[in-house]
Amino acid sequence: MSRKTFDRRAILKATGGAATIGLLAGCSSNGGNGGDSGGDSGGDGDSGGDGGSTDTSGGDDGGSSDAINIGSVQPLSGGFAPWGQAHSAGLAFAIDEINADGGVLGGRELNVVEANSESDPAEASSIFERFAEQNDIVAATGPVSSDVGIRTSRTAQELGIPMVMHMAGSDETITPETLHTFRLGLLPAATTMQAQAQFVNDAGYQSVGAIVGDYAWGQSVQNGIDEYFDVDVDVQVAPVGASDFTSYIRQMSQDVEMVIATGHPPGSLTITQQLYELGYEPEVITGAGLPPTVIRQALGENASRGFTHLHMTDVYSDEFAEVAQRFGEEVGEQFNTHTAYGYVTGKMIAQALEDAGEADSEAVTEAIRGIEFDTLFAEPIQYSEYGELKDQVQLYSTISLDAPSYFSDGNYSLVESFRTEALPPLPPEE
Repeated sequence: MSRKTFDRRAILKATGGAATIGLLAGCSSNGGNGGDSGGDSGGDGDSGGDGGSTDTSGGDDGGSSDAINIGSVQPLSGGFAPWGQAHSAGLAFAIDEINADGGVLGGRELNVVEANSESDPAEASSIFERFAEQNDIVAATGPVSSDVGIRTSRTAQELGIPMVMHMAGSDETITPETLHTFRLGLLPAATTMQAQAQFVNDAGYQSVGAIVGDYAWGQSVQNGIDEYFDVDVDVQVAPVGASDFTSYIRQMSQDVEMVIATGHPPGSLTITQQLYELGYEPEVITGAGLPPTVIRQALGENASRGFTHLHMTDVYSDEFAEVAQRFGEEVGEQFNTHTAYGYVTGKMIAQALEDAGEADSEAVTEAIRGIEFDTLFAEPIQYSEYGELKDQVQLYSTISLDAPSYFSDGNYSLVESFRTEALPPLPPEE
């Protein structure tokens, strides 16, 4: 079985796509629910935004008739493109490795069918349904925006097809009725605030500020701060589409030790730059689950001053370094925390197929629900009955401007500053 040749242009876009503060500030224009941002993003990227599907892996012939199809509903253009492209690259790399190793279920190849959702919930749901009807997908992945995650989690339930969410961290994405949806790369807002409360307690910070967006994700973050923090937090609420945060920053103490920008994902990097411009020097600024390539490109030299990347991938493990080195050698780009989410998704779906013993969506759903998958995360992936990550660890890392040991051409590496205790799964809202 020959290894598939990667679409190098697509991979390069995925791992090194343009990222600017303006791009992120534009991620959330409609004020919708979002664990990672609040709304839509235009279909103005290189991918064309036409919603057309393509086979991205599974053999040189685009996948044989015996191939098992996985649907990838990704934002490949617009504001969320860096997330979608990185996830797509990691997924393609995992599927290529699986097929080269003999496939699944006694020799069947996996094949990814992918389309650009443009972060539009209706379009994403339509793509999902089309993949189910025309491509007979056994599982799906890809949502980044929580608006898309909320909509497609309902679609997954209606179709009876498991969906592994890349990001989409709104607490509302998973309910007692959405039994086919599973989180992977981003813990829900309440759990993330529980993690940051551990961070604050461990560091002993007494002066903490926060800027949250005035929409569902920001409100969930604020509720989490109220519930879990033992210190008083100066919380400022800004419009979700804000680009000038100077008036909110000036309300904070000049000696603030930590600023939580996690509650305003589309503005988190702008908040960081404006903090420095106003003379603030907090030890830590926590943002959203941004790809580290985005942080490095958007902040430039300031990336190493205190911005803290939160992630699930344990980039400090030997296993991560081995995968990252293989990826760098074959693709020529730096493997990162978000590329890893796509890679883990592909490997986990393959394991679920083996555990199920058949390419049946309901059987794969139950296999994922019962999985204990030792992977690139700090702890094996396990799920609650509702699809929330169970007893998982969230890591916090600052950014060094030096290349990592496994990829000498890289322009950043991560330095661990904190890892949480195992976090309980969030009970779904009724």
